[in-house]
This record gives sequence, C-alpha cells and structure tokens, in this order.
Amino acid sequence: MQGMSGNPTSSKNAETGSAFPNIEKTGFCRKIARAVSDSALFASNRKLYEENLKNWNLPLSKIQKLRVGSYLILRDYGDGLFPPTFTDQQAAYAAEIDYHLNLPGMEADNVSDVQLRKPFWHGSPVRKYLTDFIKLTLALEHCGIRPPQRLLELGCGGGWMAEFLGLMKYSVLGTSIAPHDIGSGQKRIDSLKAKGVEVDIGFRVAPMETVADATSDLDPFDAVFVFEALHHAFDWRKSVDSSFACLKPGGWLLICNEPNWLHTFISYRVAKLSKTHEIGFVRRDIIEHLKRTGFRNIEILEKSPRFGYKPHWIVAQK
Repeated sequence: MQGMSGNPTSSKNAETGSAFPNIEKTGFCRKIARAVSDSALFASNRKLYEENLKNWNLPLSKIQKLRVGSYLILRDYGDGLFPPTFTDQQAAYAAEIDYHLNLPGMEADNVSDVQLRKPFWHGSPVRKYLTDFIKLTLALEHCGIRPPQRLLELGCGGGWMAEFLGLMKYSVLGTSIAPHDIGSGQKRIDSLKAKGVEVDIGFRVAPMETVADATSDLDPFDAVFVFEALHHAFDWRKSVDSSFACLKPGGWLLICNEPNWLHTFISYRVAKLSKTHEIGFVRRDIIEHLKRTGFRNIEILEKSPRFGYKPHWIVAQK
C-alpha cells in the first residue's frame, strides 16, 4: 500500500479519485439514511461493527460484511461523510504508512510476519495472488518487456512481486511510501543472498505522486507497473503523470488489478477500520487521463467490467 486516493465523486478535481455514479447529498435523503441506520432494524449491524472495531479480522460471512457495510454507508451518508472526500495529503500519507498498525487487534510483530509470508497465505489468498502474478507476467510479455529489462513498481508493499520478478531475472526497483515496507523488501534481498541467489532488485521510499523525483538519479525504466495500489494514491492522476516521467520513450505503464467503482462501497468497512482510503475507478476516467498525460497504444486487457465489479487491467505506451 502506498498513499491515499482522492474523492471518488468527481473526475474533474485534481485532488479527487475516480468517479462512480453520483449520489446527490440532499438534506432530506441524509435524514432518512441516518434515521434508518439508527433504527432497531440495524441494531444487529451496529453491534457487529462494534465487535469489528476491536478485531479487524473478526470472522464475518459475506452477508455479515454486507450488513456492516450497509450500516456504515447509511450512517456516514446521513452525516454527509459518504461518498468520502480527502483533502489533507499529509494526514492521508501518515494513515497509509501506519495502515497495518491501525488495524484493531493486530500487533506489530504479527503484521511483519504476515507481510513477509505474502503471498503464501493459507487458502484462497495464495491461489488468488499467484494467479494474479502470472497475469502480470503475461501482461509484461504482451508489452514486449522481458528479462533483464528494468521495471519500476509503485506501491510495492512488502516487496513480494519485486522478489518474484527479480528471480525471473528482471531488474526491479520497488517503491513505497512506508519505510517499514522498504525494510521488509531488504529482508527479502538478504534472504536470497543467504541462499546464494543473485538478483538485481532494490527498494526506495517514494510516494507514487513524486516517484519521478525519487528516482531522478536513475536511467528511465522500460516499464512501470502498479498492482492493487493505485487506488491508495492520494492523487492517482499525479501518480500516472509521475510514472510517465519515469519511462523511456516506448516504455510501458501497466495498471494491474485495480478495483472498479463498486469497490468504494464494498470496501468501505475496511477503509473505516484501517483509517485509510478504499476507492474504485471508472475505466473511462483512467483512459481519458492516460491520453491527456501523453500515453498512446492504450489497451484494455480485461474487457468486461462485470457491472462495475471486475478489476481493471490496462497497459499504455509512452
């Protein structure tokens, strides 16, 4: 995770995130929403959320997650807080850096252990992440990017993708806003060295919006990729602009597995628990900004939006 994203209600404001169908904030509608959220009908949902506040990883069924999320959206809509808006960049950065530490019921040592084991978590997560990693490698091949070409990753988290790509003999620089992410990445490098495996990977602290400044001492990259992280950037448009500046002529930007507009609703519960932003994108907003930035040969690798649920896989050439 990296920085935070902006307001998902408008595609025109430079400090906002991507648009989803506009919800008119009339006083009457807000009053009705707040009354419903406070009613006996939602009493069990409120109780579930109070329990979830003590333990972010509280075992909840999909129905229970839907119930809690519906309660929160109605409550915050009634208070004029939903759809979310974000204006304080430094506060957003601080929340993102402390994301794991903000999760109720999670200790710092446990967080580090979980991060370093990623993607090898039990059950469906390991299947999901490994499947997505294969899709990323296929996207790189589709763009003609092969080892040992140079890759820049935005929002690298604990660095597992950089590690895997390094093992494939790509040259990779992972970036994150969080210093502890860079520390985790270095541990991955140390582990490989201890096994006698030589890789060309490194990590730097850098918000997505200013990644070009943070890497100005380096030669331009063959490709920049972001996986499930652009929707956490405080200003995703500036992040795209900065990525453009990092690329050599003919280089590629790969936007991978970024959530569609329904994510704003689906993940609102998690956003409240972690005090961070979880917004989704409308595809046309991404495409339009890529064109304004100067990208060409824009390709949508996943064609069907599936009613705003299916994630975006988009590549564009400088």
